[in-house]
Amino acid sequence: MKLPKNFGGQGFGGMMDQMKSAMARAQQLDEELENDRIGIDREMVKLVFNGKAELIAMKVNPALVDPEDVEGLEAEITAAFREGFAKATEIREAKTSEIMQNMPKIPGMNF
Repeated sequence: MKLPKNFGGQGFGGMMDQMKSAMARAQQLDEELENDRIGIDREMVKLVFNGKAELIAMKVNPALVDPEDVEGLEAEITAAFREGFAKATEIREAKTSEIMQNMPKIPGMNF
């Protein structure tokens, strides 16, 4: 099988080095994302997510809880979850794209 021009920078060995480096960076990224903290403050509700979009903490301001408006609190919590998940996903995708840029291009394998 003929390898593509400049495959891995230095032939098959270079490609393997690039892949090992990318895999090591992916593992490091997983740890970074777990330790990242993303705060969401929506007045009534405060949430903290990690970079993997996992909820770490939630606080509800008791002074703003109105038993006559439970739906309003539920809407705030839902909106805060969506915002936190979206931010965490955006951060994760940006960091992951860094790794993918350094992966060797292998014909037929679209990463």
